[in-house]
Amino acid sequence: MNIIETFDLTKTYGFLFWKKKEPALDKLNIAIQEGLVHGFLGPNGAGKTTTIKLIMDLIFPTHGEVKVFGKDPSDLDVKKNIGFLPDSPAFSSYLSAYDFLNICAKLHQIHALKRRDRIMEVLAAVKMEKHRDSKLGGFSRGMLQRIGIAQAILNKPKLLILDEPLVGLDPHGRQELKDIIVEEKKNGTTVFFSSHILSDVEKICDTISILNRGVLLCCGRIDELLSVTGLRAHVNPGNDDCVKELMGLASGTIKLPNGSWDLVFQNSEEAMAKISQVKEKAPDALVLAPTRESLEEFFFRKVENSTDIS
Repeated sequence: MNIIETFDLTKTYGFLFWKKKEPALDKLNIAIQEGLVHGFLGPNGAGKTTTIKLIMDLIFPTHGEVKVFGKDPSDLDVKKNIGFLPDSPAFSSYLSAYDFLNICAKLHQIHALKRRDRIMEVLAAVKMEKHRDSKLGGFSRGMLQRIGIAQAILNKPKLLILDEPLVGLDPHGRQELKDIIVEEKKNGTTVFFSSHILSDVEKICDTISILNRGVLLCCGRIDELLSVTGLRAHVNPGNDDCVKELMGLASGTIKLPNGSWDLVFQNSEEAMAKISQVKEKAPDALVLAPTRESLEEFFFRKVENSTDIS
């Protein structure tokens, strides 16, 4: 089942003669499957936040349409099943963390008998329970981001939409957020989020989309999009003869404490032929696995190519 679907989704800002020449989003067609973590990527001004606002029914498309759970995003049943963190959340500085989440819980119509326990659950999930009675006005940007994430998961959403959730978080906080996203996925939640931190996206996302200047460049599973750049050979202990044969062609070599070796090879006919020969002579000596370009390398390649074409 597709949780989010867009059909030629287009948004041009302005009105009549004051419309911009280029649309912020141009004929976007994507389908996000249930239960996956999807990374929505692109440089600044690519159309990511515009897309999220359209999905959230905060703005209206110029052309095309978007479906969430197979329905129009304005449907109240759709809204009840979404958790959302905008890119620049605003908070009332005089409220405590608990009071703010209590208001959010009332808006979500969480029963009074369950409200306190659920608030304490989400505060614990974002490591903010000891700040429950502190005023939001005294929080750092990273602390406010954690509270924003807490309100986004408060209603146990089926779809969690996060716009740049990693902004303002230190490395420890980023890891905790990644753990929350992984846990939400385990609970059956579909997660759709934008981010500029590509190394984190690569670790936790199943699928990605890349936008540039409002145009979709690609969409699919990460393991299918990233190109194979070579092979990694793990040589088991006691096979030093194999290592000697292969080392001269390897672009990287690491000897591990147990006496085994990891050898990295670029795609070349000579290297692949030698690996095949060694594997044929000693089939149990090597464990082979493909090496792929990083998401960062793939991202810049796609964006730069699209810029050159335009």
